[in-house]
Amino acid sequence: MRPTRFLTILGACAAFALALTVPSSADISVDVSPAKYELSTQPGKQETFPITVRNTSGAAVHIVASLSDYTVGPTGNYLFTAPGKSPFSLSKTISINPREFDLEANSFLQVRFSVDVPPTANGEYSSLVFFTTRPTRHGGGLSIVERIASKIYVIIPQSTRISGEVDDVKAQTLGDGQHYLVDFRNTGNAHVYLSGRVEIKQGGTVVDRVSFPPGMLVERSGKRLIDAVGKKLAPGSYSVVAMVDYGGPNLVAGQANITVR
Repeated sequence: MRPTRFLTILGACAAFALALTVPSSADISVDVSPAKYELSTQPGKQETFPITVRNTSGAAVHIVASLSDYTVGPTGNYLFTAPGKSPFSLSKTISINPREFDLEANSFLQVRFSVDVPPTANGEYSSLVFFTTRPTRHGGGLSIVERIASKIYVIIPQSTRISGEVDDVKAQTLGDGQHYLVDFRNTGNAHVYLSGRVEIKQGGTVVDRVSFPPGMLVERSGKRLIDAVGKKLAPGSYSVVAMVDYGGPNLVAGQANITVR
C-alpha cells in the first residue's frame, strides 16, 4: 500500500484540500514507513509497535499525529470519519507517543503506538493515523500543509474469516465498450483484495474474456462495484460469467444473460 498524501493550501479567503496520488518530489517532505501495519495478536493483550516518520526536505518541520476512522466505498473512494465511530475501530484503544514533535531536515523519528486489544475482539480492526505538518509559507501569500497517512490493522488470527459473495452481475453498453458490473460483498471479518475476470459466451463459445483491475480493496463488511470494460459486442444474446478471487479457499461466481441490440 502506498502512503495516502494530502496537501492543504490555505489562502486568505479559502481552503482547498487536494488529494494527491502521485505528487511531485518538490511537494513531498514527509514520508512514513510502513504505509500499512498489520499486527497479529490475541484478545486482551497490549501491544506496542513503531511507525517511522521521515523528513526528506531541507528544512525542519513540526508534525502532529492524529487518529481517524474511515470507510472505503463501492468504487474505492475513502471517507474519513471521527475516531471511534466505526464498530471495528482501533481509535479508542490506541495511544501515540509522541503525538506532536519537531523533525529536523533529512532526519527521522520512530513514533510508538500502544494498543489495548479488547478481550472480546474477533477478526480484524483498523484505523488510520495522520501525520500533519504545521503550515509553511510559500510565494503569493499561500501556506502549504502536508498530511500523510498510515493504515493500522490488528488481526486476531484464530477468529479471522475470509469469505465473500457476488450479489449481482449486470452489463451496460457505453461508447468505450461493454461494461460488466459485478457487485461483490465481503461477508468475512477481515479486509480482502480482489482479482478475477468475466467470460462472455455466445452459443457455448467464449467471445471475450476481461480481467478485473488488480488489487481492489474491500474492507471488513464492505462492498465493491467491479467495473470491467470489454470490447463492443455485436447485436445478439450472451451469457456473462463473473469469477472473483478474494483470497479465500474458492472463487465466487455470478452469472447474467444479456441482450445487445
